[in-house]
Amino acid sequence: MHPVLFRLGDFPLYTYGLIMAIAFLVGGLLTIYLGTRRGYEPIFTSDVVLWSILIGLLGARVAFALQNLDDYLQDPLLFLNFRRGGIAIQGGMLGGFGTAAWLFARRAGSARDGLDILAAPALLGMALGRVGCVMHGCCYGKVCQVPWGLVYPEATGLGSLPRHPVQFYEMGLDLILMGFVLWVFLQARFAGQAFWVSFGGYGLIRLLTEFFREGAMTGPMTLAQWVSLLFLAVGVLGVLGLWGRPEVRWAGGRPPEASGRI
Repeated sequence: MHPVLFRLGDFPLYTYGLIMAIAFLVGGLLTIYLGTRRGYEPIFTSDVVLWSILIGLLGARVAFALQNLDDYLQDPLLFLNFRRGGIAIQGGMLGGFGTAAWLFARRAGSARDGLDILAAPALLGMALGRVGCVMHGCCYGKVCQVPWGLVYPEATGLGSLPRHPVQFYEMGLDLILMGFVLWVFLQARFAGQAFWVSFGGYGLIRLLTEFFREGAMTGPMTLAQWVSLLFLAVGVLGVLGLWGRPEVRWAGGRPPEASGRI
């Protein structure tokens, strides 16, 4: 655990923030590359990446605030203090994917191409983000007896007992799912197929890893698990074609209106 990488005078550079910046950069480059496979100009896809990141961060912040509503009702300005941390990845997924879908539909007439293109890079970004969680000391697991458990510093207030490294569990599963989603993307039989696999697959990953993670219960499961069940159901129905099977647009069939800036 190493939340502050270094300080520039009184200004701390947080390790989590640096890792997220790397995740956005690497994920963005992969998005641009995958966009070219579907015939979209890099300048268009890069703009989609930028707006998806911004709205995704806002969605993640809103979702976290809703999970901790009492704290934010007592101090609403806390919502604007990103240095205090606090984001929920599922809200970020909804915000980021929703933005990409809207921009692709508006400028290229194919929302599902945008969702497919963003699917694997989003999983890569989430996997890298979990390394940031370990360094920051958040999203920690339950106390365990396994030899690979993480022991946090006493100053964190998490005790001296080992805890499940649930962040690494999710990171590994995210990377495996990302590889599978890339394969689906290259073999896709209909637009949206890769996205539905990633959406439902991440729902399953989060549903399972939450059993090892410390968190408040909402009935028999955590709030994140209830949302994950919804993700899983929507993704499975999408893979089965319930939401339609539109044609995939590959390179060579570039829609001309998608070549400009947003």
